[in-house]
Amino acid sequence: MKWSIIIPVYNVEQYLSKCLDSVLRQGWKENEYEVLLVNDGSKDRSLSICEQYAKEHKNFRIINQENAGVSAARNNGIEHAQGEFVGFLDSDDYLLDNGYSLATCPFNNRTDVDIIHFYSSYDFWEKESIKNDITFDGTGFDFINNFGLPSFCWLFFYRKSFLDKNNLRFKKYVVGEDSLFTTAMLLLNPRIVSTNADIYRYVVRDDSATTRRSKDFARRCVTDYLNSINDIRIATIKSEINQYPLPFKRFIDTINSKKMFGFSRLMTADYSKQEYIDIIKRCKESSFYPIKNFAPTLKNKIQCKLMNMTMDNYYIYKIGCFLFNRIIVPYIMPKLRVSFKK
Repeated sequence: MKWSIIIPVYNVEQYLSKCLDSVLRQGWKENEYEVLLVNDGSKDRSLSICEQYAKEHKNFRIINQENAGVSAARNNGIEHAQGEFVGFLDSDDYLLDNGYSLATCPFNNRTDVDIIHFYSSYDFWEKESIKNDITFDGTGFDFINNFGLPSFCWLFFYRKSFLDKNNLRFKKYVVGEDSLFTTAMLLLNPRIVSTNADIYRYVVRDDSATTRRSKDFARRCVTDYLNSINDIRIATIKSEINQYPLPFKRFIDTINSKKMFGFSRLMTADYSKQEYIDIIKRCKESSFYPIKNFAPTLKNKIQCKLMNMTMDNYYIYKIGCFLFNRIIVPYIMPKLRVSFKK
């Protein structure tokens, strides 16, 4: 068997059938791939939907586990995968028809490839015909130098033996687990190939981990985000990438460019003074703060200056929290999201 598709499933009854139907239209024969439906303790009709598909398609398998989060579900799927390559698909997202087969077919006879990369778009963007021209063939460090650090694990197929040999698994974080996994993978400097196939469609949900805005959840996000940043720092020290100036610079710049997410969670968390002192100490220890410039533009310099200034002083931080939570989140972000979808 060539391909294993791992789909974590948790309370997604309204999205799941569209996701699974799209998998069935990937242009592969049934004996070429398996679909591992990892039910993470769903409380809605998700499990019964999985059971229906597993009954109708012998290459669909259900793995049940008590609710432990998406990272545990993906790791469980990796352990049970029987394919030569492993890929991930979120159960509220979907694939364009024949996408997987078009993205992977240029490399079907390659035995030296560790990772196959492809592209994604938001589901509300215009859908165009899929191209599959080879756009990259090189090392993980070369990939970083060309493209930076992708944030999502579902942009790749991973050779199962590569994952097992390097004990590459997901940390059980609520945020940052994707970016940590893909970054750790690239720092191992695998042989990676890519086509320009834009095949994965990402669905934005108001209740997802990236859009939820409660204070308690934000504080958990901050903790996990700082842990993932620290894990990346440790992985970087162990890697040989610092011996390659250009990929290393692109690597550091990309890390800094992604810190806006962590900063926004700090604003939502709205810490008390002692909590602020403790969390800023952790920000320094994990190399999150101070945030360094990541692009030679005036906009970037001003953006980094404002973020650092907000974290430099507790009272400025509190003013920033007030403005962010009372004005930006309820009034500006919804308008930005609507305009972004048009």
